[in-house]
Amino acid sequence: MSEKTCIYYITFRCNDSCEYCQIWDNKEYKDVVEAPLEKHLNNIQAARRNNAKTLEIIGGEPLLYSELPKILEKARRFDFKINLTTNGILYKERARELRGLVDNLFFLIDYPIQDEHDRSRGISCYNEAIEGIKLAKEMSQSPAIRFNITRDSIRFLPEMDDLARSLKVKVHIHQVTDFHGMKGLNPMTIDHVKYFFKKPNMMINLAEFEFLKNNGNNILFPRCKADITTITYLPDGEQVSPCFYNKGGRVGRENICYGCVRHEYMLPSFTLGIDRYRVLDWYSNWLNNRKEKKI
Repeated sequence: MSEKTCIYYITFRCNDSCEYCQIWDNKEYKDVVEAPLEKHLNNIQAARRNNAKTLEIIGGEPLLYSELPKILEKARRFDFKINLTTNGILYKERARELRGLVDNLFFLIDYPIQDEHDRSRGISCYNEAIEGIKLAKEMSQSPAIRFNITRDSIRFLPEMDDLARSLKVKVHIHQVTDFHGMKGLNPMTIDHVKYFFKKPNMMINLAEFEFLKNNGNNILFPRCKADITTITYLPDGEQVSPCFYNKGGRVGRENICYGCVRHEYMLPSFTLGIDRYRVLDWYSNWLNNRKEKKI
């Protein structure tokens, strides 16, 4: 049985209004009733029994979920590798609750410039994210920046590298794939992103961007293996398969799957099969792990 990643949307509530996110203003998601804590704890246990080794806590904004530490404690007891992504707004007031419960703490920063970041997020929150990173470092919480690049923000890769160096943290770079219906970057831009793979503070998966360069998932010959590499839970405690975007459809073969490069599902998929993407994924992880040790 292959190792799996559990992707847990712990809440759809959010305290900012990011320009590229479609969760915070989606009426369907606003009507979702969050499950009792016990349901989430049972899901964590079930995922572990189903060979999930990594737990990705996302949202919405996970720190809005009051019982989050109890879920993390449960996951820690089951020896999950725990990754948590936050916008940082509430981190200062919840930092001590989370101490020792997260392996990788990702702070979302859309631009390395305050005015641009705050515009993108729809709220003034740049300083909270930066101060959160500094506090997390003081508490040995292994913080990092998650930079979800758009066609506009990609211009600021050099400045993001400078910011990471000044904070002494890594930057994990992924592409935003659903920004107002725009998908994909042109080949020259993708090669520009790959150039930063050489930088010691920049964490890039070459397979992800090579896949993007080749137009993503082909629904006739799908590369996606989300049905056997991931387990996805929603705030109401229900499991969806094969993924969050394709609920109940054929894996990699529905219209929504056309050109898909969503990293949360494609990167686990690249661990299976034998092709250029698996080789690039392995090499990227090997080199990125070496970078991590040099913080």
